[in-house]
Amino acid sequence: MIPSSETGISFNNKVTDTRELNIFNFRNFYNGAGVAIGDIDNDGKPDIFFTANQGQNKLYLNKGNFRFEDISARAGIKDEGKWYTGVTMVDINGDGWLDIYVCNSGKLGTNKPNDLYINQHNGTFKKEAAKYGLDDIGLSTHAAFFDYDHDGDLDCFVLNNSPRSIESFGYNKNIRNIRDAKNGDRFYRNDN
Repeated sequence: MIPSSETGISFNNKVTDTRELNIFNFRNFYNGAGVAIGDIDNDGKPDIFFTANQGQNKLYLNKGNFRFEDISARAGIKDEGKWYTGVTMVDINGDGWLDIYVCNSGKLGTNKPNDLYINQHNGTFKKEAAKYGLDDIGLSTHAAFFDYDHDGDLDCFVLNNSPRSIESFGYNKNIRNIRDAKNGDRFYRNDN
């Protein structure tokens, strides 16, 4: 293993439970965060994006020879206090540059729409999830992009967790029949 002092990567997804937020009132507390690898600056070297459940997401630019630079702040990747989960690098607008889609989850009732960072081709990103209709507000875990309808653009499937805490499950055999308007997996068809 190469030490962080040599690579420049010092990311740590530290999760700390509290009386208000723990495995009993957020059943997905230990699901973990995410990592995406892709070439965001089209230089042929894979860059890395880490998500953090209770900390700051980090975008590391590959400088070559296993050296990386944390460009999160300069790139416009901001910590908004969300419970970040999965992350996907995808060229959502077909311009030849990878964009970044970040899923958010966490405590119920918080403002946690998923984030879509559109690559501005200059080392910066612009948040545009609402513009693309991808600002899902469920307890999202991860997303996959693919051309479902074979029309040449990418559609999106978002995997969302249940909003029910462990204590509310009981032994109800028909729990799968209970629907929640804001949660449940989602499919977004791109008609652009």
